[in-house]
Amino acid sequence: AIPFPISTKMPHKDTNATGAVAAAGKLKILHMAGSPVSQYYSMVSVHYAREMLASASDEQTQSDFDFHFAVVLPGGAWCLIADLDQSTIDSAPKLSHGEALAALTAGDYDACVPHMFCWPGYTAYRSLMDLLGVPLVGCSPECMALITDKAQAKAVASAAGVPVPEGELLRSPSQVITVPYPFVLKPCCEDNSMGISKVEDASELPGAIAEAFKFDSNVVCERFIPLGREIRIAVIEDEAGEPATVLPATEYLLTPDHPMRTSNDKISVTDKGLPDADKFFATNREEAPTYRRSVCPAPLDDVLATKLADAAKRAHKALRCRDFSIFDFRVDPSGEVYMLECQPVCSFARQSAMISMALKTDVPELQYPTLYHTIMCRAAARKPKPYDGSQMLGMKVK
Repeated sequence: AIPFPISTKMPHKDTNATGAVAAAGKLKILHMAGSPVSQYYSMVSVHYAREMLASASDEQTQSDFDFHFAVVLPGGAWCLIADLDQSTIDSAPKLSHGEALAALTAGDYDACVPHMFCWPGYTAYRSLMDLLGVPLVGCSPECMALITDKAQAKAVASAAGVPVPEGELLRSPSQVITVPYPFVLKPCCEDNSMGISKVEDASELPGAIAEAFKFDSNVVCERFIPLGREIRIAVIEDEAGEPATVLPATEYLLTPDHPMRTSNDKISVTDKGLPDADKFFATNREEAPTYRRSVCPAPLDDVLATKLADAAKRAHKALRCRDFSIFDFRVDPSGEVYMLECQPVCSFARQSAMISMALKTDVPELQYPTLYHTIMCRAAARKPKPYDGSQMLGMKVK
């Protein structure tokens, strides 16, 4: 790993708007989870947040941080709670947007860790934190809107010199496709490999088109990159905001018979299609087939490691990621790399993808929970000053 010069010094803690001081000078962190639109993403979100909370039970975390939780339920009601037990969520008052906004404003949080994975969670709810002056851990809502739109994200990354598969955007199921077979169809704005299909020939097209358009009104059609390898790369910024550290890579052990990861390869589901709370993670389960397994650190020669690191850093800057970013790359049989997607989210549980990769290093600053603390402190240091009405010109506050 590249040296990671960071500071975990806690930002100065002033009294809040009500005159109260956070407990023992701790940073007051809001964790925002759930989904107003989807039971699936609500369950995924709360599960990941619980995994984070279970990992963050160490003495240092409890000494330095005061965790609070906002859960958005399917339908849009809010619960503002002190823990994530299901009984707590069930019994908590269900707040409207207006009621929740008033309570969140009074909370005077130092930072927010977003755990929401639906489109409103990536965008509108992150924007809400910006409006309230609560700095976000990770990417801005503007960045999340960009990276969630696969067509736009790849166009921006490609313009910065990042290799991406050739493709086109389908705006109608009847649009004539010009990409030659085999190709991949993906809903343009969807997550977790929902609606994705590999299409070998015309006989498979109608079903694949129907499945993709079930999730979005726009669908990405891109050239299928023959399976060489599929590699996940994570990048962490330094104190200056530069994507300086590339973590040990993860490789997904796909096979010729199963050359792409699907939604069910990531999260186990019930017969209703909802996450299976008893199994949940499909990858690397004891009974998992080879194509649902991964290895970290992935064995990379210097040439491939350099290509992946350069592409990831270019994409991080072009897409205006912040704090960290995660990318999935396809490596074809000749060793050329192609960015498949950017997914700059992390639950910050010990077993989460990025934290697991960081733990494969011997760098003290990248160990858990130090890295998590650093990223929360950096976010808290970005807390903006209130607008004072004195600025004469400019679209952004100076």
